Amino acid sequence: MEFEIDVSGEDLLNVGYTICVADKDHIKGFKMNRRFVDALHSRYNQRIYRYHESKKGRSSLKVRLYCCLIYFIFKSLHLKGGQQISLLLCKDFDGNEEKIKDNLNHFLGKLLGLNVQNINFARLDRSSNAHKYAYLMRKDTENKLTTYVKIELDEVERFIKKN
Repeated sequence: MEFEIDVSGEDLLNVGYTICVADKDHIKGFKMNRRFVDALHSRYNQRIYRYHESKKGRSSLKVRLYCCLIYFIFKSLHLKGGQQISLLLCKDFDGNEEKIKDNLNHFLGKLLGLNVQNINFARLDRSSNAHKYAYLMRKDTENKLTTYVKIELDEVERFIKKN
């Protein structure tokens, strides 16, 4: 199965930023809400997370958070362990491709047991489901689409907090 992953929004740490995972049979995503973003910023400023308050630390936090959210989206798909998947990600985190590959191989391969064949980066076509639905979910101010995955910050924090 080949999945496409795209985002919509200016910055991962902003309200409304959306991540969408899609293939021919599945469309799922997550949209950052006010409560999630405010708590994330507050805890980051309290130095609860393992990432330093610096440009590089903030960038590392974003990459890890992005990969964690993708993990929870895939977890909601209930794919069988050992199932082969390929990923095509939009190039939204230039310069962090290797970190993203490492994180996704860990989360999807090791934790979910999926057989990750390829992870590639490219600009997605405007007609791709991931591109279209990431945008639609971001613009869905009343959250009426059925594609949303519920993810709580405390679920994500186990992967970003200091040990």
